[in-house]
Amino acid sequence: MKTPWIIPLIFLLITSSGFAQQQDSNVVPIDTFESKIDIQQLSNAVSFKPILRPLVQVPGGRAPYYKYLWDFGDGHFSTQAEPTHQYARPGDYEVSLYAVNNYDNGPKPKRPTRKIKNTAPPSALASLPAHSFEENFFASNGTFQIFKLSDAKPGEDITLVVGVNTGGKKGKIYLLSNEKVAGLDGFKFAHQTAYYQESIDTLVPADKLQSLWAGVKQSTFTKTGSPDYGIKEVSTFQNQQQAINYFKELYGAYNSLSSYDIESSNGEQQFSLINLDVTSDMLVDTNAIVTITGVFIPEDGLANVHQVDIPIVKSHDPNKMSIRPARMNYRFQKKRKTMTYKVQFQNDGEGDAKNVRLEMRIPDEIVKNTFKLKALYPKCDSCEVNNNTGCYRYYIKDDGTLVFHFKDIALPGTAAKDITDMDSTKGFILFEVETQRKLKNKSFDAYTNIYFDNNPPITTNTATTRFLRTLSPFITIGAAHTFGTPRENELSHKFKTGYQIGIGIAPTAPYRKPYWQVELYASYFKRKSESGRRAEKGEHSYLVDGKPNYFAYSAISDFEKRDYLTLQVPVQIRYNFNSFISMGIGASMRKDFNIKSSGETTYYFQRDGANGVMQDLTYTEAKELSKMNSAIKVNPFLDLNIGSINLGPALGLRFAYDKDQKSSGGIYGIFRF
Repeated sequence: MKTPWIIPLIFLLITSSGFAQQQDSNVVPIDTFESKIDIQQLSNAVSFKPILRPLVQVPGGRAPYYKYLWDFGDGHFSTQAEPTHQYARPGDYEVSLYAVNNYDNGPKPKRPTRKIKNTAPPSALASLPAHSFEENFFASNGTFQIFKLSDAKPGEDITLVVGVNTGGKKGKIYLLSNEKVAGLDGFKFAHQTAYYQESIDTLVPADKLQSLWAGVKQSTFTKTGSPDYGIKEVSTFQNQQQAINYFKELYGAYNSLSSYDIESSNGEQQFSLINLDVTSDMLVDTNAIVTITGVFIPEDGLANVHQVDIPIVKSHDPNKMSIRPARMNYRFQKKRKTMTYKVQFQNDGEGDAKNVRLEMRIPDEIVKNTFKLKALYPKCDSCEVNNNTGCYRYYIKDDGTLVFHFKDIALPGTAAKDITDMDSTKGFILFEVETQRKLKNKSFDAYTNIYFDNNPPITTNTATTRFLRTLSPFITIGAAHTFGTPRENELSHKFKTGYQIGIGIAPTAPYRKPYWQVELYASYFKRKSESGRRAEKGEHSYLVDGKPNYFAYSAISDFEKRDYLTLQVPVQIRYNFNSFISMGIGASMRKDFNIKSSGETTYYFQRDGANGVMQDLTYTEAKELSKMNSAIKVNPFLDLNIGSINLGPALGLRFAYDKDQKSSGGIYGIFRF
């Protein structure tokens, strides 16, 4: 019994199951705990206490903890666990708590909010010290900085605090995100506070900003990644074009641009909280470092550029190794590439860590003696110039492991009784290395074993660099020849060497993985066909002096010449054995167009000759031939390339089978771009 519906049904069930599995894998766990904020009204301030979901320790992992960011509803913030805040004036305020669960096996906590009424009159307000978060906010440059509460975890949001010390000047703040080099549309604007009448514009046309850039006289660049990197660069512009070129290059590195105005009359220090959703696009690079760049351009033209590194993570684990760039374009690997690695760590013990040793398993693609330290924390000098306590040294072990050793330092532990700032328990190193000049088109991995004093090592995630999946177009030119003399009916065919030219496309050849290749090419060849003499009787008429005459023939032979233009679409699966040999197998859709043809028929007969002896004679006559375009054929073939099989020139050999031509082979040159 025929059941034509069964195949679509099976296909639907399989794809539906796969889609359901994919949906399930992308589901973000939801916190069902009712998060709250407890308050206590004091005589001149309000005390806050969080009530969040109890933390769930990862089996065998470190002790989990929350990291906090309090938004008091008046433009002031704190990172303390249980802060006390003094409001400048009576009124109604909405307090929000942003929390990140580190080392935790549960979902991200819900963001609790609470409306409060501050009834204390201004005359009753005694001065409380400013929150340490705000006091130390502008450590990098004193003017403009961005704080990130957490790393970027796909499916969650990331909270930024953008602060500016206006110095009594108006200006504009620009935020640049979604770097072009990463190829990800990973950040989406979600929300911004408006304590200073900020109104963010997410549709800023970058090509209309040149007049603004032209007015910049100087730009100070700083960079952080929790904690501060200590990087500060000042660029002074001699003319407008220098300023335009500087900002054009900076802005051109990003896909997303937003801005808002700063009015100095709203306050000297202004803090704006911005939420960005982290999209599922980020899942492909959960070991990469991306950046968000902020630009403050005041009316006096003394600009500040602050960049913050944001690792992409699967979980909020402070012991992590990240890499930048995480993805590269293989086509442009013609010289050594600079790679930036960051290893971050956290002491989760009760006492200070005196020695922290990072044993980094760096891949063979990296030239390890190109190590260049860019920033570190805890900050200390090299042991080569400082023989006292508190220094660092690095070296390469015999097995190629790169070791960085913090010696005789004092890194506090998260379990210490007097710890109020969890960031003080963290450290990091940021360094650059260079790759080999020529790389194979494959990913390469790195990870770090972190040793705190004499404790067993903590192994980080694997930081992977991948090459983008790019396409490689190519051109071919060559010649092909048919082996043997195939027969068709009474005719034996002989083929002259043909010539071909074509184009094609394939993925930029991956390392030791099969890949597809599609081509389109045209070829030109000639075919001569003859039947040989065969017995056949009949009469044939011909003209002699304008009068018809006849002869009886006993044999006949045919001869044809045809020229063909062929179009082919070969599709194949290829495999690279090494950097110089590649093989493919596939089939080609082919159609032959008969563009020119001619033929003749020869008749064999006898007549009486001299002395009564019969004489053998022939008569040859041209004949008209109909076009013989072929039907669409599918020809299997085997292909071999020798040479530069990734990019550049190579020599190709192809052997194919055709039902008309039988076996044929060709040689061609190919150049991949």
